Amino acid sequence: MKMKAKLLLISSFAVVAATGCKENGTKEIAKTEVAVKKINQPPPDKTSVSSKENVLTIEGDRVIIPNFKIEVNLSDKAVELLQKNKESIIASLFFYGDAADENSLPADIKKELGPNGLKLLVYDMEKIEVTQSNELEITNLSFPKKLYDALYSKDIYVNINVFSGRRAFKDNILNMEFYDAKFNEIISHSGFINLNGRLLTEDKN
Repeated sequence: MKMKAKLLLISSFAVVAATGCKENGTKEIAKTEVAVKKINQPPPDKTSVSSKENVLTIEGDRVIIPNFKIEVNLSDKAVELLQKNKESIIASLFFYGDAADENSLPADIKKELGPNGLKLLVYDMEKIEVTQSNELEITNLSFPKKLYDALYSKDIYVNINVFSGRRAFKDNILNMEFYDAKFNEIISHSGFINLNGRLLTEDKN
């Protein structure tokens, strides 16, 4: 099922346990099917799958997702409350696509099917030092080529949600825009997407 671009509001999402820090105040929380570089092995063959707006690189049995950036802009009240309570923000990414023929898929691929289609990759990033404008650099992502080969359309989609990190507050406190559309639309806009948000309580005032 193909989906059109949307800018909607969200209220709460589940958070995955944190692992691994980065120098810019961000933290990779959960990443599935990420490429692993092995020592003392020759580099794999590289093949580009391209259109006018998108380039995916195939390296051996992996499909490499181009790097891109997410900018999260928050209201003054949201920044003040998050900083006061040392609360973080989390960007959760879900990559998926349309399966070619669900009935003929092997069992290991069929188990990745869901309401949105075929799950390719799940990745979360946390920004601990929150400011008014928060830039998250999404890099070094990949997924198995066997999943890409199972797609009916070679366009991949991404759903991006942003919410508070639940370090200080039990529930999400942010009301954020989110993105759900073709990934190449982000790449065609200089590999950049902007999402705005505020406190849930600001909507009640």
